[in-house]
Amino acid sequence: MFDLVTQNSPSPRIAVFGVGGCGCNTINQLSQSPLNDNVQLIAVNTDAQSLQAARSSTRLQIGIEATKGLGAGAKPEKGQAAAQESEAQIKELIELADIIFITGGMGGGTGTGAIPFMASVAAALNKPLIAVVTTPFSFEGQQRNRLANEGVDELMQHANAVIVLPNDKLAKTLDKKVSLVNAFFESNRILQDVLLGLTTTISQSGLINIDLNDFIAVVSHHGRAAMGVAKQMPGEELQLTINSALKNPLLADVELTHAKGAIVSVMASENIELSQYNMIGETLLQQLDPSALVIIGLTIVPELDCELELMVIATGIHAATDSAAIIMDDVKAPPSTDRFASLELLNLHDFLKEKSAGSNDDSHCLAELDVPTYTRNLNQKTAMQ
Repeated sequence: MFDLVTQNSPSPRIAVFGVGGCGCNTINQLSQSPLNDNVQLIAVNTDAQSLQAARSSTRLQIGIEATKGLGAGAKPEKGQAAAQESEAQIKELIELADIIFITGGMGGGTGTGAIPFMASVAAALNKPLIAVVTTPFSFEGQQRNRLANEGVDELMQHANAVIVLPNDKLAKTLDKKVSLVNAFFESNRILQDVLLGLTTTISQSGLINIDLNDFIAVVSHHGRAAMGVAKQMPGEELQLTINSALKNPLLADVELTHAKGAIVSVMASENIELSQYNMIGETLLQQLDPSALVIIGLTIVPELDCELELMVIATGIHAATDSAAIIMDDVKAPPSTDRFASLELLNLHDFLKEKSAGSNDDSHCLAELDVPTYTRNLNQKTAMQ
C-alpha cells in the first residue's frame, strides 16, 4: 500500500524585513504577536545603535563602510549605497524565504534608499514581494514628501505589490485624542493582522484551500495593492464586515475596480452558512474588475473568537493619484481641435492700434477706450446739440 501524501510537508516560509527606523519599530510590534514559526522577522538598519534595540531574532546592519554605523542621514542615495554594499547578506536572507514582506518609512534615508534595492534583489531571485510603506505627514515639508514619492515610484518598478499608508490618514481617521504611539500601533496592525491571517490560511489545510502558488498567482500583478482584515462579531451585518476588509481608511486611496487579482481568506466556525459565503463572493464580484483573478479560501477554526474573520489582499491596482495627475494634465494642456487650426490669432492691442490708425471714419480714438461707455455717449449727444 502506498501513501502518496507527505505527512509533515513544510509550511511556506515568510520573511518580514523591517527597514530603517520605522521598519524596525514595526518589527518590534510584530514580535509581540502570536505569529507562526514559519514567519521570520528581520530588522535591517544602517544605524547600529537603533538596530540593537530591535526585538527580532535576526538583525542585519547594512552599509558598515558606507555609513560607519551612524545612519543614512536622510539621504536616500546613502541608504541605497548601504544596501548595495550588503547585497550578499540581503540575498542570502531572501533566498531562504518563499514569500517576502518588506516594510518601512519613505522620505528618510535608509528606508527610501534601501527598500527599492532590496525589492530588486527579490525580483531577480523571482521571489514574490509585498511592500508596506508609510509616507510622511504633510507638515514634514515638501522635500521629505518628494523623496517619499520618488521612493514609492522606484519601489513600484520592482515589487509585486505596494501598499501605501499615508501618515496623514492617521490624523484624519483616528480619534484626535489618540496618542501618537497608539496611532502608529493601528497603522502597524494592518500588516500584523494580514500576516496572522495569511500564515493561518496557507499553512493549514482548509475546507476550500489556498496554497502558496495561489498566493503567488494573485500577487504576480504588479502595481498598488490594498489589504485588510475584519472580524464579524455576533449580531453584526456581514456586509459591513466585507466593506471594512475591502476599504481600510488608513490606506492610500485606490480604486478597487482596477484590481487585477485578489486573494480572500475566510476563517469561520462550523456554523458558517452557505448564504454568507455566497454574499462574500458576490460582493467581491461587484467591487473588483470582472476579469480579475479572485481566489477565495475557507478555513474552519472551531476555537475562533468571532463568527468569521475575513482577510483580503487585492493587487494590480492603478493608483488614484495617477488618475488625478492625468486629469490635471488634461486641464492644463487641452487637446487641440480643428476649430481653430487654420486661424491666425491676433494680438488685441495691435489690432486696436491698426484699426485706429487706418480708419478715418472711426469716431473713437484709442484713448477714448479708457472712457466709460455711458460718459462717452453723453459727450456725443452734447456735441450733436
